[in-house]
Amino acid sequence: MHAGEFGRAAAAAAGREDGAALAQLLSLHASATRRCCARIDDPAGLAGTLRVAAPWADILAPYLAAGAALFHADARRRAPADAWRMAHEAMERAVAAFLRYFANLAPGRWALPALLALLRDAQWVARGADEAATSAAPEGALPTQTYTEACARQLNKAFSACAADRFPGLEQSKKWGAYAIAGQLFRLYFRLKSTALCKNVLRALNAADLPPLDAYARADRVTFAYYVGRLAFLDEDYTKAESCLAAALAEVPAHATRHVERILLYLIPVRLLRGVRPNRVWLARFPRLDALYTPLLDACWAGDVGAFDAILAAPTTEPTLVRLGLFLALERARDVCRTRLFRRVWAVSGRGTRMRLAQFTDALRCARLAPEPVETEWALATLIAQGRIKGYLAHERQMLVLSATDPFPHASLAMLS
Repeated sequence: MHAGEFGRAAAAAAGREDGAALAQLLSLHASATRRCCARIDDPAGLAGTLRVAAPWADILAPYLAAGAALFHADARRRAPADAWRMAHEAMERAVAAFLRYFANLAPGRWALPALLALLRDAQWVARGADEAATSAAPEGALPTQTYTEACARQLNKAFSACAADRFPGLEQSKKWGAYAIAGQLFRLYFRLKSTALCKNVLRALNAADLPPLDAYARADRVTFAYYVGRLAFLDEDYTKAESCLAAALAEVPAHATRHVERILLYLIPVRLLRGVRPNRVWLARFPRLDALYTPLLDACWAGDVGAFDAILAAPTTEPTLVRLGLFLALERARDVCRTRLFRRVWAVSGRGTRMRLAQFTDALRCARLAPEPVETEWALATLIAQGRIKGYLAHERQMLVLSATDPFPHASLAMLS
């Protein structure tokens, strides 16, 4: 397919309002589109070569120029940073032209597949441009995110065009693209470490007169629940995080292993804080999660606080947990580990209602810790305040007085504040 045929095919798909066919053309990952881009010798003259009416010349010429910057033979002779920069600049013009066209469509739902395909390409090109610019930068320079930030601004405009659509017929409204683009925005904001901007998107979704979330595609629902769960996780709102992540897990297809793994990465520590661990056989289906969590889970369930601390602080574990934003939640799970240790002390001591504090100090020392008696008292007071232990401390007698019924209840997320 040469550029002229590509232009006619795109214009024809738009003429019959075939968004799916247009989306197949507007994908730099499609082999036909790549071959077309590889044949373009003169990107500057594309507007004349395409021979299509406005606005398609303004959309397709820069779009194909972006592909030519990456897939034409001349691209191999350029520095990668230059090729990706040229592709990004052209793609930015193509997205801007498509958004102008999209804003005037009424109805516009048919064009959503094409818009989403174009936005995915824009993100791919922006990421490639950032990575190439970072590789070309002097050693020690901070990673470049300029192109991804520019892409996020364009996605924000696309989101506004969908969420604020005023077409009276809901069936053909652009509002059906709001959650799909919101999911793409969340992904970019997390990559940019600008998660505070996600709350602007959430406010806009709540303020817009949109169809109920259940009416949207399952992919949109799962992505939305996943990112809302992660935002709650970052805010240490573990009750909401568990609810959203569990909802995402319930809807994601079982064969989508990579997506299931991403959800479980954050759901497992949330459930651990509540005293729940995943089934060992089931966790083994995900080798990376198994390697990351099983040592921590085993130490926690054994009440081995020393081993739990050592694993958490290991050079192979701590940087990974910090990078993934998991460290603080797992550090809080230390209280679950201590609770299980103290419960074992209570069980071995005959399950009485009065225990000497020295018994708990000895247990912590057996777990390769060296606490002073006052530190043990502080640890017990903390667990009592959290509701993990039912009882009170008799400081003068150095005793722990426990409830006669269920003195070690299951950890409750409501008691973590």
